[in-house]
Amino acid sequence: MSTSIKVARLIDEIKNDRNQGASQLARQAVAVLKYAAEHSHACDAGQFREELNEVGEGLMTARPAMAPIFNIVKRYLSVFSKLAPEEGLDYVRGLAVAKADELARVSVQAIAEITSCGSGLISDGDRIITHSYSSTVMAVLTEAGDQGKHVAVITTRSGAGGTGQQIALELGRLGVAVTFIDDTAVGLYVPRANKAMVGADRVCLDGNIINGVGTCPLALAARHAAVPFYVLCETLKFDHRLRSDEVDLEEKDPAEVIGRVRLPPQVEVKNPYFDITPLELVTGVVTENGLLAPEGVGDYIKRLLAA
Repeated sequence: MSTSIKVARLIDEIKNDRNQGASQLARQAVAVLKYAAEHSHACDAGQFREELNEVGEGLMTARPAMAPIFNIVKRYLSVFSKLAPEEGLDYVRGLAVAKADELARVSVQAIAEITSCGSGLISDGDRIITHSYSSTVMAVLTEAGDQGKHVAVITTRSGAGGTGQQIALELGRLGVAVTFIDDTAVGLYVPRANKAMVGADRVCLDGNIINGVGTCPLALAARHAAVPFYVLCETLKFDHRLRSDEVDLEEKDPAEVIGRVRLPPQVEVKNPYFDITPLELVTGVVTENGLLAPEGVGDYIKRLLAA
């Protein structure tokens, strides 16, 4: 199999993945870039950089709602724009491989810092409700258990894609008490929780949160029940380019919604994979730099812009 065909397949895997969180997919994206760098048959540094730019463009457009994929690829490619034209192929290839490893390592470290901070928000005996698969939330819940805290979790089916089943499977195997519910039961079960924790696929320029569809109804129900609602995400997910109303929410296969039922042709079936949660519904955003109050998110984004 040629390198280009293999890379295309790896990008398609990211595009079609419905089981991993955005941070995991971002690290998978740099792994694709590393593979492309290691297996490139470019004759010179210029051709090599063109090949990586092409792979990067494919990755950045694969999942438009997931900011960390765009951000991590952009950071990766920016390294090559600063290189002197006379740099040789071997040097540039070595830099490409090393940069991929560095970015993946930084992301893993960020999750470790969030895990420490997020688990500190959990008390023994808490009942946490969550929605839409997040590897970061899973890490926080696992760490709380490792600290000897007895935590029960309520997880939703999480939209037509059913990613909440993965949460139930993973936590159940760890011996965590899990209640698995349909999204439509959120209003009934939120009052039985004392905290809500979700991940994020993007924190937009206006501070609003893009996450798996159904997150906003959970946040609304949490506000009504006076249950604190926390968003856990690394800085890589902050996007200073787009407001929430400018984000492609990725419509997916209508068959996930209707199954094998045949509806009249005039019935339009919609299957968005993401929704928008207003920042005003959020109690706090946990990043690798600590807990941000909602009013601090705007300043945090401004600091990223200035960096």
